[in-house]
Amino acid sequence: MNYKVELSAQEILDEKFEKDVKGYNPEQVDAFLDRIIHDYVAFNQYEKDSEAYVKGLEEKLEQAEGSIKELKLSQDAAYETKKKLEIENASMKNRLSDIKPGDKVNADNIEYIARLNRLETFLYSIGYDPKTLKKNS
Repeated sequence: MNYKVELSAQEILDEKFEKDVKGYNPEQVDAFLDRIIHDYVAFNQYEKDSEAYVKGLEEKLEQAEGSIKELKLSQDAAYETKKKLEIENASMKNRLSDIKPGDKVNADNIEYIARLNRLETFLYSIGYDPKTLKKNS
């Protein structure tokens, strides 16, 4: 819609009407009031459209803020997973450090490592330290 306003506040104040026998010329007053009404209609439409536009922007902002919160939670979860994987990786490197470069890795070696892991876990669960075979108190 065309929001063009024809009259300024000063133009409205400065408007002069011709006088006739009965007072101001009604045709001039009516024409001027029609211009003012046109400006009010344009301004009211502009105000309504602006309010709708602002409301739409506010809704988009709320959606964006919600997305940011979701991304932050996902980022935090990914960071925690990364930390856990780094710890697990360090642990595995430590466990595999005894394998010499000349050792051939095969399915048997992997199975032995898995069995050792299960045995160590069991020993820890019943209170023994597998490295010293002493009971932890």
